[in-house]
Amino acid sequence: MEENTDNKPSSNVIQEKIPNHVGVLVLGILSIVFCWCYGIIGITLGIIAIILASKGKALYLENPEKYTPGSYSNLKAGRVCAIIGTILSALYVVYLIVVLVVWGAAMSQLPWDQF
Repeated sequence: MEENTDNKPSSNVIQEKIPNHVGVLVLGILSIVFCWCYGIIGITLGIIAIILASKGKALYLENPEKYTPGSYSNLKAGRVCAIIGTILSALYVVYLIVVLVVWGAAMSQLPWDQF
């Protein structure tokens, strides 16, 4: 009788992929790509990816043996990309607000009544 020497579970459990693991990765990457589009698209995509990642992580933590490690790695990478994309988008929105306020203040100081 042979012994099971590898680290895999001894039962014949077929592992499946975490739902939306590729979607989270794609949305996370797109949130970084679109963070320069006035920030709105990047924030939206990043928040959606973070929500989907948290649901997928909860599923994985309930039963880790049921899901493949590769899909969990994609989920984590997508979550990290989504967080980065959300932060970059938020910073870009703040930058745009500062630029508009400074520009508005500069324009209000011009002598408009002389024209």
